[in-house]
Amino acid sequence: MRKYLLSTSALAGAALLSSAAVADVSISGNFEFDYASRDSNIAANDGNLMGHDQEVNVAFTNKTDSGLTITAQNQFKTSSGAQDDVSVSIAGGFGTLTMGKTDGANATYEMNAMGLVQEEEGGHLYSTTANTATIQTSTGGGGGNNLQVSYHLPAMGGLTAGVSTGTGSVAQNNEWSAFGLKYAMDTGGAAVTLAYSTKSLETATAADTDNTSMGVNIAMGALSVTVSGSTKTAVDEDISTQSAGVSYDMGNGLVVAAASVQSEDDADAAEEYNMTTYEAAYTIASGLSAVLNVSDFDYENGTNVDAAAQVDVNGTTTSLTIKATF
Repeated sequence: MRKYLLSTSALAGAALLSSAAVADVSISGNFEFDYASRDSNIAANDGNLMGHDQEVNVAFTNKTDSGLTITAQNQFKTSSGAQDDVSVSIAGGFGTLTMGKTDGANATYEMNAMGLVQEEEGGHLYSTTANTATIQTSTGGGGGNNLQVSYHLPAMGGLTAGVSTGTGSVAQNNEWSAFGLKYAMDTGGAAVTLAYSTKSLETATAADTDNTSMGVNIAMGALSVTVSGSTKTAVDEDISTQSAGVSYDMGNGLVVAAASVQSEDDADAAEEYNMTTYEAAYTIASGLSAVLNVSDFDYENGTNVDAAAQVDVNGTTTSLTIKATF
């Protein structure tokens, strides 16, 4: 009898331990196959090219007895073997604390009108969209997946906000801090979102690198319009960027969009980037879509001493992308 009770107690204890360690697991992923044709003033950039991009995301979520939600995010680019987003977050009534290699407050709260199109010339399909522009080509807030710690306040009405801090290498003394906020409101049947973010990176040079991003998005039914702007100052950099975009849901799975961006560097006289893009995205079935994009771009190197070997480049890129999500 005693042996039976001990065995039962051991089994019960093991069950309790195992249940405490078990987390909800979600696995998702996406795949993109891209065929692009480029017509450029540089003969070496002309021609057709195929590329692909694939990511896998594994997330573990556990809720503690005290009401905290702990989530471990593991996102990898399996097409290139690189980490994309690896972090742990702790969320509760106090807000959310995130630690790891992930987006900071500047990326979370930035406003970028180019986000209304999916596959513009400056997009993320690394094998088909490279261009010779060394100037920034979006109104983002200097974000990216960096090793950092972020704190996001709990939502207060339509206001969300957060701060981040991170470090680079000791030799370069490149620590940074970031702050961002968004405010969403309804006005006369339109959903309006205002956004602002800033990031300051210390450097071993004479000047720090500072980025700001701001903009507004207005959504009215099937129509969405975004206007955004950003600045970047650093050693030999004084860049201002403006962008505007519009998208319209035609129904039956078809969304059309257009956007343009202009970027100028006053520190490098006559360095300028202009791009206009047009797009049609069609949902073939749940989790499967096709995107047709045409982008006209023009980059002038000017007196850019940072990339003196670069040359002026302009042209048109037409791409068809098949996208699948799982």
